[in-house]
Amino acid sequence: MLIILNVVISFFLINFFLLINAVTYSDRHDYDAYGIRIASTNDFVVLAQNDGLRYTVSMAPFELEYVCNYNYSTSNDFVISIATGRRQNSSQLSFVYLQTNTTNGQYQKLGLFTFSRENKSTSRSSLCRRMLNINEGGHDVKVWNGNQSDLSTLKVDPYGKYAYGFLSQNIFIYDIENNYVKDLSWNDVFSSITVNPHALDIGDTNDGFSMAIIAGYYDTDIEKTLPAVYLVRLNPPYNMTFVDNYTLHSDNQKFVRGRYASTYQYDYVMSVSIHDSTQQVLVSVPQLRKTYLFLFNSTNLTLINTFNYPARSTSWLDDNGIEAGLLLSDESTLPWAQSRLEVVNISSNNALYVYPNNQQTLEQWSSTPPTFIRLTKTYDNQLAILTTDGIVVLIRSADAGYYMKTDDINSPSQRPNACPRGTYKSIRGPTPCTICPIMTKSSSISVASNSLNDTNVVYPTINCTACLSDSFCPLGSVSDVNKSTIQLISQAYAYPSSSSISSFDDILIENTFSLQTTSNRCLLISPFFWALITLCIAFIVLLIMGILHCSPTGKKHFQRIECILRHSDLIGNGELWFGGLVSFSVIVLIVYSFWFGTVFFIEYPIETSNDAYFACDTSLRNIKFSSALQLLATIKSDEETPIFDLLDKQEFTMTVNFIQTGFTCNDIAAQENVGTYSVELPRGNCSTQPDNATLTVVYRVPYHQITIQINLTGSYYIGGILICLTGPLSTKNDSAYVVQKLDYCQPFYTFDQTIGQTTEINFALTKVINRTESLDYSDLTNYSGIWIPTSTHGSLNDRLVYLQRGTFLRYLSTQHTLIISFSETQFYVINKQQPIARRGEIIFHNILFTTTVIVTWIIKHDKFLLKLCQLRKARLAGKKYLF
Repeated sequence: MLIILNVVISFFLINFFLLINAVTYSDRHDYDAYGIRIASTNDFVVLAQNDGLRYTVSMAPFELEYVCNYNYSTSNDFVISIATGRRQNSSQLSFVYLQTNTTNGQYQKLGLFTFSRENKSTSRSSLCRRMLNINEGGHDVKVWNGNQSDLSTLKVDPYGKYAYGFLSQNIFIYDIENNYVKDLSWNDVFSSITVNPHALDIGDTNDGFSMAIIAGYYDTDIEKTLPAVYLVRLNPPYNMTFVDNYTLHSDNQKFVRGRYASTYQYDYVMSVSIHDSTQQVLVSVPQLRKTYLFLFNSTNLTLINTFNYPARSTSWLDDNGIEAGLLLSDESTLPWAQSRLEVVNISSNNALYVYPNNQQTLEQWSSTPPTFIRLTKTYDNQLAILTTDGIVVLIRSADAGYYMKTDDINSPSQRPNACPRGTYKSIRGPTPCTICPIMTKSSSISVASNSLNDTNVVYPTINCTACLSDSFCPLGSVSDVNKSTIQLISQAYAYPSSSSISSFDDILIENTFSLQTTSNRCLLISPFFWALITLCIAFIVLLIMGILHCSPTGKKHFQRIECILRHSDLIGNGELWFGGLVSFSVIVLIVYSFWFGTVFFIEYPIETSNDAYFACDTSLRNIKFSSALQLLATIKSDEETPIFDLLDKQEFTMTVNFIQTGFTCNDIAAQENVGTYSVELPRGNCSTQPDNATLTVVYRVPYHQITIQINLTGSYYIGGILICLTGPLSTKNDSAYVVQKLDYCQPFYTFDQTIGQTTEINFALTKVINRTESLDYSDLTNYSGIWIPTSTHGSLNDRLVYLQRGTFLRYLSTQHTLIISFSETQFYVINKQQPIARRGEIIFHNILFTTTVIVTWIIKHDKFLLKLCQLRKARLAGKKYLF
């Protein structure tokens, strides 16, 4: 009883899994299941449309009139795979097909479909004939009955002579020229290996052998498989020999479930692509999220490199085996597609560009962006991509300096577009234009009218040209922009500091008794110098008096002069006539002190004062400075309130200059972000500067706390940004309160990069208030104020993103966003300016200085004067009047 129960359970389990893995060909809208429905040569691209029950053939150069539709033989036909030789010549207008029916799929048919061109004498030779001749169309050459194949790989050798098929149940060689099919079993080629084939390609070695490379999964245990690559030497039309294999491993996935590897599953497809001249082969395994590069010959298969690309389909794009196209189905390029084609330099492992991009955009034909599933190369290195909804997208080639937008291969061809400003393209091909390097610019685009047919002739950028040495030329430059136009303008000057001497007495004494010999000017304006000159003159007069005293005829003159000098004696109270001589030097100092006080008094305030010509230090002012920070939240006095009100009411005008850009006024829009909402912000004047590289746009900034977002839509770049803020002058109370005119400019750029796709710049606005006290206590205190902006920002470029994820991201951007935020700091700066000495104080100190000078002179010369007095008394006693 237990044995019977086990048998019954096993029977149901087997049938259950068979039901899961059963091949059903009823979904005609699936363009990926069980095989490849697109094939191409240099002359045509063919698509098997099971939903339309037809083959669609598009002939080069791929215009709407070059399309032919050929119906299936019956409405029950279901094409699994089609294949062509990639080097078929122009006379080989045929492809091989493998088909079944949608009823039960219990047979498979191999055949050759042929068609022809229109008669050259009546039409263009590239047109296909829409009505097939009697000997054209599909011709079945082999039918396999009852052999339901879960997996089917079909490929034609490069020259279209032989077709090869590796099916789940058998292998075949199809001699196309002789219409002969050779059947082989798996054991004939792989004697001890069970292989589930998923991808196939055919190529030739340098020693003349035709080789097949098969990618698939082989069984390692029950329900366990591993991906592997097999190298098979082909001996058409009768035989083939297994040569080498390579098992692929992944650290993240040890094995693959057999039920997924033995039948078609969307996520378990593989791709093989051979480069004929270099004998390199790309094998992609999306399940392992890897693409492998092999090198092969007639005896060996060698792994060269591994790339972290989960490519669903691959293709070589150049003749040197350097550029490869990798179709990544699950890497979106929204809003155009849910997939992308990534072109990679396999030598450096760098992604060169991706498709779609901001130049080669993809027209939308449904509300859901398409998904790419197959890639092939055709005429003029153009690329054809099959989408899940059966549309073939053609990436057209364009001449140097141009690029082409893309669309359905059967849509009318569009005119080429000149490379966007700041980019160039030096070769013909399906590539987008590339950004100009630093210190180069895109050549000028000239537009001329052709009078014959009234069309414009555009001269595009094929190579970037060198910039002038004094130009600002970062990446993506479009013209020469002089560096002098990108300057910082700021009114944030350092507030003056007071001298270490802040007393008028100290200043007066310092300037009176200093004798500086650093310059002739300082010596000549020193009062002490002139006092010494006066003393020298006094000694000369003293010598003359001595001569007159000793001369019999000069005594009368001596007495007269003596009388005069005694009356001018300020030191000895008239007792010493010599004191009168010395008093003249004292008078010089006293006169200087009064004159110094007068001119020092008017050196206030700093806004109206001039250089101090009366002192050796020309920066000397009658000003005492002080500066402090105050919290904005502190209560203001009635005297201070008006200046704060004026500052709060000052409106700004913001001028944004986008430097080295191709954007125009039609590409720009601005909004004010208010919380989670945004409102349109009207712009003022918008213009392109004469350098043809700077876009200038003006906005009114109504508030001091606001966030403005500027959006620039297009495929251009921005080399730098210059933001300027201006504000008008305003006054109150007969200019007792003045808000200064704001004039501020700040450049933002990175010389070796362009401005990032999203850039945020924050301006913190600080009130700076200058308080100027009057010279007269009865006058009003003056206030002046100004806003001082301080900018902060995050990264100005996307360098880090490009380093980590690839520079191709530069060509996916369709919009640059600049977010500018304004806010006010929580403090303000108060600068105070007051006189060191006022009028009354200066007069009082001059009087004190006068008495001080006299007393100081007497004290310093008291011994000398005492001796003179004693000598005079002695002379009086002897009646000798020399002194």
